[in-house]
Amino acid sequence: MTQDDGSGKPRFLSFTMPRTLVFGDKAPAFLPRKNQSMTGETFDEIIQAGTDGVLVDLQGHAVYYSQYLDHTFVTFVRRNGLTDPDTARHFNPKEPWPIGAKELKVSWKIVNPGEDTSGFFTTKAQIARLTYDANGHIVADPSHPRAVTLALVGFHVAGVVKGHPEMIWATFEHKDNAPDVPHQGLSPNTIVSQRNWTFYRAGTPYRACNVNAAGNLTLNEETQTLSPVTEVCRVYAEGTDPGSTDPKDVKNRKAIRELNRSVHGQLKDVWANYFEVGAIWFKDGPKLAPDESLATDDLLTGSLKLSNSTIETFTQTQSTMNNCFRCHNTVQQFPPRAGLVALPGLDLNISHAFVNIFFWSQEKKKELPAAPKK
Repeated sequence: MTQDDGSGKPRFLSFTMPRTLVFGDKAPAFLPRKNQSMTGETFDEIIQAGTDGVLVDLQGHAVYYSQYLDHTFVTFVRRNGLTDPDTARHFNPKEPWPIGAKELKVSWKIVNPGEDTSGFFTTKAQIARLTYDANGHIVADPSHPRAVTLALVGFHVAGVVKGHPEMIWATFEHKDNAPDVPHQGLSPNTIVSQRNWTFYRAGTPYRACNVNAAGNLTLNEETQTLSPVTEVCRVYAEGTDPGSTDPKDVKNRKAIRELNRSVHGQLKDVWANYFEVGAIWFKDGPKLAPDESLATDDLLTGSLKLSNSTIETFTQTQSTMNNCFRCHNTVQQFPPRAGLVALPGLDLNISHAFVNIFFWSQEKKKELPAAPKK
């Protein structure tokens, strides 16, 4: 997916963005990531999954997010008419996404003038300006875009393979994003790292890392900067407890390190600066079923505490949200506002892109304004 598509860009940038399946080319190319809540709300502006948190880089800029669907995923949606909410509601609840279907979520840092980005993949993009709404909330305004250069700092890849309709969920980061927490002798005053990282300043204590400033953020609309900034650290390297001696965890950590060494040995471009944090999937094959909350790890294997420090910064230690399947499940999804209907429990609900398409389609069909911003 990071291979050159012939135009000098990685192949995934030519994939379809979920909003375009509903709104066509009018959908903005980049928006601050909106939240897919546990109650099935469509994405909220500039907040990370499951929180009201915004990741603010050390220069005061919000981290932006985009999402992509591959040809297999899009073809399945279109062939089955799943952009029609009535069709989606009555779809076979036990039919999963087809083998080969993939979705990606990508995190992007705004590049500052003079910043060295030689070790990053970068792209030019139009992004929505941040502003205050009538209620004093910081929101993105896609009607007033601005041109920036973005550096890719992290991404999720989820894909269906034979025997795993739940998708294999893997996450990747840039090697300079943030330090791993040193768990031995850890205390709130422990200095996580003595060097600077992209999202961490040298000498910052653990207690000051991954602090969610929701409700306390301020925006300078002229400079498009936010305060306070977020100091980031990765709580679980390889998505497992570093102190665990469980043979499964030991084997998983070893496999991830060997895989990264193998891949890095074959890469000669900027992609050699990115690494796999870990992956998670069902341990016993195709057990996906409608109305599964996946609130425990009983069915899961791999990196059971998997997070991306740029996508799930604030939920790394929350037991109810500390891996992909805490949010990605097959339960009924409730509407974010009056006038919309709920999405029944379907195997397809494992994809938040599909859930959002369902609610966006209703809003478009009813010609309702967008759901209120939080």
